[in-house]
Amino acid sequence: MDTQTILVYIIVLLCVIYAGRHFLKFFKKKKPGQTDCGCGCGCAGCQKGKHKKP
Repeated sequence: MDTQTILVYIIVLLCVIYAGRHFLKFFKKKKPGQTDCGCGCGCAGCQKGKHKKP
């Protein structure tokens, strides 16, 4: 194996790892108590949630 082949394998491996992490993150469910505003407080009257832009 020459250097070019090894570099190609490393780049392909990094791309597969990157795509796999994002693929799994896409299918990961939200934990109970988390809101869409991202603050994580879980309350219905969150101030950050009220000021969302449409």
